[in-house]
Amino acid sequence: MSNSEEQFQLRISIRSTDGIPHIVLAGECDAFTASFAHAAISSLISEGYRGIIVDISRLNFMDVAGFHALDDCCRQITESGGKLLLVNPGEYVEAIYDILREKESCVIVKSVDEAMALLAPPTGA
Repeated sequence: MSNSEEQFQLRISIRSTDGIPHIVLAGECDAFTASFAHAAISSLISEGYRGIIVDISRLNFMDVAGFHALDDCCRQITESGGKLLLVNPGEYVEAIYDILREKESCVIVKSVDEAMALLAPPTGA
């Protein structure tokens, strides 16, 4: 695969920290690739996860299709009593969210540590 082909790809990696799924999206999330991001996140929601971290700091492009895919996942998990946290969007991606997003559906945080703190179960009683 050439470098020019590679730049139009979406790379998805999934890991878990303390039982909380952490998805990293890198590259481009657009009309051709958004369905892959949606499927990866939706499958975790279907498996019963109620807290999911999606690191979008490595996205260098996202169009309206990418926004709608992530926003739909945010709505799905919110309706089931959970949270999907979007971590550190780039300036371009954050501009799309500022213009298009419904404030209640997606939560944007600055770091994975901040996301983990928001999703961690309460300690003590």
